[in-house]
Amino acid sequence: MKRLIAFSLVSAALLCSSCGTDHANLPTEFIYVAPPTPTNLAAAPAPERCALSWSYPAGSMSLVREFRVYQCYEAYGIVQLIGTTADTAFVDSLLVGNLYYCYTVSAVDTTGLEGWRADAVCAFVPTGP
Repeated sequence: MKRLIAFSLVSAALLCSSCGTDHANLPTEFIYVAPPTPTNLAAAPAPERCALSWSYPAGSMSLVREFRVYQCYEAYGIVQLIGTTADTAFVDSLLVGNLYYCYTVSAVDTTGLEGWRADAVCAFVPTGP
């Protein structure tokens, strides 16, 4: 792997020197401004389902393509995408009762780049009647 990287860097240097173009004023960094993080994530459990809602700045909604909803198990370091929505609400209806479920949400901007996830919220989901 190190040889391949070294070869690639040498090859890139040769390509740039052979094209004759001045590259001194070109940007060398990628600047990414993440969409705002959703706030006030709340979970409202019901028998074998959980309704989630969150807040998002109204002025930034036009920059959001979707929100990604994740189930998370912090003790194990597991985060799993369970769905997406264009709204600030989501219902997870594929649940087994008598268990705790934890969730987090992130915003994805119109270019497809994902922002930071909200602080996780957990809820105990009861069994159906």
